[in-house]
Amino acid sequence: MADSRDRVVVEAHALRTATAKAALLHGSRRGPRDLRRPYATIIASLVVGALLLVAVWAVGTIGGLLAEQRRNRALGPVTSAAAGAPAARIG
Repeated sequence: MADSRDRVVVEAHALRTATAKAALLHGSRRGPRDLRRPYATIIASLVVGALLLVAVWAVGTIGGLLAEQRRNRALGPVTSAAAGAPAARIG
């Protein structure tokens, strides 16, 4: 009977030690099942990355179009006068 009590005490100590080590290494709020499933985090990271890439592309494209539009407005009267078209009279 004393042997079984000693075995239970040793097993309980081993369990407490393993639990404390897991909590120290992985945090006390996450269990072993959560550690095996990182897919949700990976998918969310990929989606956020794709959205950032699309946003950067859209800003670059819109900026390029606006710059081209400004260039055309600035060169508009000069190019039409150089081509021989009459300039618009003001006043």
